[in-house]
Amino acid sequence: MDFSSNWVQALVLALVWIGILFVLRVGLWRAFRHYERRLAERDPSVAARRRTTFSILLRVVIAIVVLVGGWVVLSTFPATEEIARAFLASGAVLAVVAGLALTTPLGNLGSGVMLAFSQPVRLGDRITVGDQTGVVDEITLSYTALQTDEGRRVFVPNRDMVSTTLVNNSVADPRRLVTVELPVRLNASLAAARRLTSVAVEGVESSELLDYDVRVGTLTEKTAWLTVVAYAPPGANVPRAASEIRERALASLGEAGLLPAAS
Repeated sequence: MDFSSNWVQALVLALVWIGILFVLRVGLWRAFRHYERRLAERDPSVAARRRTTFSILLRVVIAIVVLVGGWVVLSTFPATEEIARAFLASGAVLAVVAGLALTTPLGNLGSGVMLAFSQPVRLGDRITVGDQTGVVDEITLSYTALQTDEGRRVFVPNRDMVSTTLVNNSVADPRRLVTVELPVRLNASLAAARRLTSVAVEGVESSELLDYDVRVGTLTEKTAWLTVVAYAPPGANVPRAASEIRERALASLGEAGLLPAAS
């Protein structure tokens, strides 16, 4: 078989494997969606766990199919086939696999599979990893994507997800935390400042706050800081709620003459 024939055969094989990949992905997703709908009717929490596991395992299956398909296509060329046989026969593949297993890509892959089965987090859970807090939007073979309260998209390597302390806020308390600090004159009545701040927080309508608390925080030479700790529903817009609390509270404190004097 000449060189041009090898290219034709490689092209045909590539198209076949692309078709197999497409049918496999679409077929598995449709089958799982049907299974998920039936499962959600009985137990939504189980459905969420199954969706997380399936999304990761599907990526693993697709990656394996792509590797096998690519290997089959490259094997149509004599040079590639001879190199592959020599590589496998020499046993070097074992050393390479053992070495790669300690590197970041396969470490993240293994961690992703671990997340799929141990499931400390699920898709849609609100978690805290390090100094990042957000809702789990996607779990891939190498990273977990979080949608933070500020609207940023943060990508956390899967190895960090299984090797560092992780807080799942959706397990016990799915509410979102809203924190606002407000300055008050040190010689002002803190009780009056707290009362005015509480009235301001209760007037916040857009966020539909579930609960709140006004505390006295840090004291400096001229300023006392009040800390508003409020809880909002899981789908609340935290930055907007914090801005509205700050705006209303500062206006009330300013009218009462409780804000520090401008330096």
